[in-house]
Order: sequence, then structure tokens, then C-alpha cells
Amino acid sequence: MKDTQYKELTIKEFTKAAEVYDSGHAGIYEMCKDDYPPILEELKKDDFENLLDVGCGTGPMIELLASEMPGKSYTGVDLTPRMIEVANAKHLDNVQFVVGDAEDLPFDDGSFDVIICANSFHHYPHPQRFFNTAARVLRPGGKLVLRDYTSAAPIVWLMNHTEMPLANLIGHGDVAASTLDEVRTYCRSAGLAPITLESRKKFRLHLVARKPTQSEVEQDIQFGDVQETALVTLAIRASETARPDARIHDEKAAEIIAKLGVDVSKYDPFLSHEGVVARTIMFANALRLLIEQEPDAVCVNLGCGFDDKFIQVDNGRIEWFDVDLPDQIAVRRKVFSDRDRCTMLEGDALDGAWTAALPKGRANIIVMEGVLEYFTKEQTATCLHMLCDSFEHGWLLTEMNSPVMAKHSDKHDAIKNTNATFKWGTKSGEEFVALEPRLQLISERSYNEEMRKHTMRGKLFAATIGRNLNNRLALFAW
Repeated sequence: MKDTQYKELTIKEFTKAAEVYDSGHAGIYEMCKDDYPPILEELKKDDFENLLDVGCGTGPMIELLASEMPGKSYTGVDLTPRMIEVANAKHLDNVQFVVGDAEDLPFDDGSFDVIICANSFHHYPHPQRFFNTAARVLRPGGKLVLRDYTSAAPIVWLMNHTEMPLANLIGHGDVAASTLDEVRTYCRSAGLAPITLESRKKFRLHLVARKPTQSEVEQDIQFGDVQETALVTLAIRASETARPDARIHDEKAAEIIAKLGVDVSKYDPFLSHEGVVARTIMFANALRLLIEQEPDAVCVNLGCGFDDKFIQVDNGRIEWFDVDLPDQIAVRRKVFSDRDRCTMLEGDALDGAWTAALPKGRANIIVMEGVLEYFTKEQTATCLHMLCDSFEHGWLLTEMNSPVMAKHSDKHDAIKNTNATFKWGTKSGEEFVALEPRLQLISERSYNEEMRKHTMRGKLFAATIGRNLNNRLALFAW
């Protein structure tokens, strides 16, 4: 159907519904009231002065809010004139109801502290237009609270290709439900930052998104700020975090990808996705074991990029340092802050001057994930010498690349989409020991160990072409 036909159906449907909407016998529309308590709960978290209810109907949610949170200004907008007539007949104080289109809200820029939208969003032919106009009429720092239908992508597909068309046949103006990934994209494109985005019971989408202030916009991270190799990891961790059965959770990666506002799908092919997930799990597990052995250790995430391992493994006692080159730390500070026992530090993996700032007399755990494969053999040797010179005793947990992949960066399913190249690879961690004899190789494990646990394609890759090609997690001591 055309956009106008959906809207005509919606007006026809809700012109009839307006006569029973407040009766307590509204049939299918009674379910709308299920969204009111969670919306009210969100609104009580922060103070506000004025609120807009999009798709307000006859105004039952605004009636509830005016009772629960008096002394504020409320506005309701709805596409159906009869709904607004019934709402205006209630003569509520500090409340106005107007006829208007949710995809082109008839209000000035920055008019509202909060916008709510309950069980109306699936009637909008152009969801992005709603998000764009909502962002426009929100003041900087304002919030959008949205409740609607959602589920896993296959179920949403079935809803949109069976339930929605059937609803149209009986005179309803339903258009489509959205997945969480689609809603995240709508937010990103409109310049809104999701605070909460999740699927709840009864197929309910629950979104709380915030419009950044001007100072936050000025400090916002930009696409050019992020190295493409970091984009690969960020895109994959954000994508995995969004899945209902996510194996890893990295909300900061999801936040960064949302702020970038660009399509990063080319950085998230299947094998790289599974490899990064496996790497994240294996690094975290290995770190936890080391920290159990050295509970008061000084931990250094060297070449940290946007990684946040601290939150994954903190035992309440370790002292953590995220170390990277000055330009990378400057960008990192746009999305991270120093925390108790977790400090960002400018430093070069080839020069140990920064190590003078670290606490002395404690065990040292050095983590280098996704770093050394971009070093030449000579640079790797310099880095290993620096670590052994700077720390009397320590552990190095690092990623190792194969020599075949080091020669064929252009064949890697994600790195080929960047300007980066692998510089050196090894068949065994003993090649690191040959570069720096003070090192002792403790263990070396292929990412295949984890990849084969989750998917058939991962299992086949680990058993065939990836058997000797996949990256490894190596632990050294000195």
C-alpha cells in the first residue's frame, strides 16, 4: 500500500476506536495500557517541565501523568481528529491536544524535555522520519521513551508479512514492527543516543534515547577519529551485543558505533565476527585466571584502543592502566573516563618511558590484543625488550598471527576493507622467545578452540582451512 493509504486506514480505524477507547471495554486497544507503567517508571528517573505524547489517542496516558506528576505541561498529538476531539473534551489543566502527523511534528525545534510514544510507532510508514522529527523537537539533553512491538528478526519478519497484512485487510493501519537493530539505526541517523534498547516480555520494544547537548556534540567521536582496524573490533562487538543470545556484551562499543552514524557492516563479516567473539572470550577467561593468581597485580592494556577489559575482569583490587599513543588516548577520552583503579595513560609500545608512572613492587600483567600482528619482526623484538627491561617480573598475554595471513592481508575478510596490513606472523610462540630469551612460553591456544563451540561454520573452519591459519592466544612469563 501507499503511505497515504496506511494513514487513511489508521484514521478510519481510530475514529471508530475513539468512542470506546476510555471505556474499559476497548478490546485489542486495552493492551496499550500495559505500556503505561514502564513509561511512568522511566519518567520518574529525571525531572522535566514539558512532555509530548505522540500517538496520544484520547489522552489516557497524559491523564495518568497529570495525576501522578502534576504541575508540568503536557501536549498530546494524534493523526486522528476524532481522538483529539475526545481528548480535548476532558479539559485537563496544563494540557493541550492537537491533530498532527508523527512523521512531521507540528512544533518548534527544542520544544520538549521528553517525548513518549506508546504502541503507535508500528503505524508509521517512514520510521526514520519520526525519529528525525522527534530529535528536532526535543531540547538538547531531552529523552525519547518509546514502546512498541519487537522480537528476534525472523519473528519480526513473520509479523510484518502475515499479521500486519491481515490487520490491513480488516481495516487497521498497521505498517511494520521493527527489530532492535533497525531501531538502533533510526536513533543513530537522527543523532539520538540509546540509553536503554531491549526486547521485553510480550514482544515489547523498550527504548530510552537521549539527544546530546551541544557540548557533547562538539566532543562527539567522529568517523575519522577511529582507526579502521579498531572499527573492525568495535563493529563486531557492537553487533554481537545487540543479539538476543549475545555471547559477549560491550555496551561501550555499541555506543561508539551509534555515535559514528555510519554503516560499518563491511567490518563485520562472519569469520571475523566469530574470531573477535572467540578472542574476547578467551582473553577475558585467561585474564581472570591470571588475576586469581595475582589478585593485586598492576594490569596494563597496551595498545588499548577502545577496549574495556577492566570492566570484564575487575576483582576490586587490581590497578589497571589503559595505554596507547597520545592521539588514540585523546579520542578514547571522548567516550571513556578514568575510574577508580582504572587510568588512561599515554605511552608507546616501543618506548618504555611511560612505565615510570606505574606502581612498583607488584606483579605485572601486560595485555596486547590485536596489536602485534601490525608490528614488523623488528618492532616486535623492540617491544618485547622494552617490557622485559621495564618490569623485573611479568606476564604477557598477547595475540599471535600466522605467517600465511601476514602475507595475505588482502585476503582477510575484514582487514581487506581497510588500509591496514599484517606485518609479521609466527608458527609458534617460541619465535618470540628467540627474539627475547628472557621470555618463557607458558601456553599457546588457537581461537579455533572457542570458535568451534558456537556454529557449524565455525566448526568447519576450525577443522579445515582455519586449522593452521587462525590467530592464537599466547601467555608468556619472565
